[in-house]
Amino acid sequence: MSRGGSGTRWQATVSAEQRFRITQLVDEARELLVELRGVRSGTTAEVARALLEHLSQSAELIDRAVLHTAAAAVAGGVALEEVVQWSRLPAEELGTVLTLGEGED
Repeated sequence: MSRGGSGTRWQATVSAEQRFRITQLVDEARELLVELRGVRSGTTAEVARALLEHLSQSAELIDRAVLHTAAAAVAGGVALEEVVQWSRLPAEELGTVLTLGEGED
């Protein structure tokens, strides 16, 4: 059984601009997470604030990277059902996002 998009190459199917944006989002999230290594001292409120702000910002960036990647995969011919399974996003939500073009900043 052939899977949609399985015969195409990521670099041939997904534009350099899309690949760059996905990489950029992941790299930004990684940088924020690395900064958490230094958050160890201070008051409970200070540490909690720093952790929560960095984690929330990282999660937002990763969420955007997931949407960009899902949009690129679907545009590249991968079945929506497979993208839903891999991304663990509800099909309705992913379908709406892709229809509205929200995977495109």
